Amino acid sequence: MVENKKIPELLVPAGNLKTLKYAVEYGADAVYIGGKKFNLRSLGNNFSVSELEEAAAYCHARKVKTYLTLNSIIFESEIPQLKDFLNEIKDIDFDGVIASDAAVIKLVKTYYKNPNIHISTQANVTNSIGVNMYKDLGAKRVNIAREIKFSDLKEIIKNTDIEIEVFVHGALCISHSGRCMLSKYMAGRDANKGECAHSCRWKYYLMEEERPNLFFNIVEDNKGTFIYNSRDLCLLSKLDLLIDAGVSALKIEGRMKTESYIAQTVWAYKKALEYIKNNEFDENKKDFLLKELNKCSHRNYTVGFMFLNNYKELEDNEGVGYIKNYRFTGVCNGISEKYNLPLILVKNQFKAGENIEILQPGKMPVEKRIKEITVIKNNNDFSSDTANPNDIVILKDIGKINPYSILRVKQ
Repeated sequence: MVENKKIPELLVPAGNLKTLKYAVEYGADAVYIGGKKFNLRSLGNNFSVSELEEAAAYCHARKVKTYLTLNSIIFESEIPQLKDFLNEIKDIDFDGVIASDAAVIKLVKTYYKNPNIHISTQANVTNSIGVNMYKDLGAKRVNIAREIKFSDLKEIIKNTDIEIEVFVHGALCISHSGRCMLSKYMAGRDANKGECAHSCRWKYYLMEEERPNLFFNIVEDNKGTFIYNSRDLCLLSKLDLLIDAGVSALKIEGRMKTESYIAQTVWAYKKALEYIKNNEFDENKKDFLLKELNKCSHRNYTVGFMFLNNYKELEDNEGVGYIKNYRFTGVCNGISEKYNLPLILVKNQFKAGENIEILQPGKMPVEKRIKEITVIKNNNDFSSDTANPNDIVILKDIGKINPYSILRVKQ
């Protein structure tokens, strides 16, 4: 029972301005973003300095908090660059800075007056003594390592008076909260600098040393063998327990994900928090929301170390892989003056006769049968049975929809 409990902040990733706007429109209480340097998604689009400023202004105008991610490990040679970057952004009104390296924590306090420092999962904090040490260093919040048990989480919250944040959804690392060197060894890309190649999910073969170029498949399933093959974390069904324990923020992973992923995950978690607030979070509601999350491309879900009674599920790699029950088919791309209907930018092919499901901010999903597709090309429009990727189309059958709608079709 969570009656009279404070509903935690829903913290959502954004890799660029486009996904940030979807995060905000679908109900994020806060977003976390990164610049072009010193964060753990350096291979993503990320934000220029001017875009960081625009992002903070966009969020604040809508009463959404903005956190800057500065959580990479800093080498001695990078300290001058870090200082230059902090000097460039020091006037941007961030609501918090996410960090793990002691140098970043110290320098952020130098460049910002009374900063809200949030300790990243990279710091791998697993106990209340560690939390309180960071509190003494000026931290206002700590993201707890994914490896802890729920019983430990409750004790940590009891033994500290700063905010505790937990990851509730997204990719799991095969290491202590991201501290992995496999990618650097195998691809020269350092996961601790935001360049992870996800080497743990590659397909591998066995080669005997005296028989070069003779490869043997280590059979596990019909897709081959994966060394670690981690599942995706999904704690939606446990949100009431986390709230009852006193968690301050629920964090979704995925700064390199599409607007489709952002929209669908935020919609589901926001709806779950609404049900919890209204004391309606029963098994039927959980099943419904988990089915919604299953419509998003994902790997097999797990409740992870926090809630598993044993870890056999995390060791069982057979059959684990990306699940794509629905394909992301389109987003709004403005309004047609001629038709007074949304222009749809096609992401993946669909055809007349298929049923399209439409997800909109704050509304339940609806399904429409597409009878007619009008393609707009070179200022001409013509009917077609098929909408192909990057086409701009009119779908008269769906009527007027929210500009941040997501269109999807069951596979």
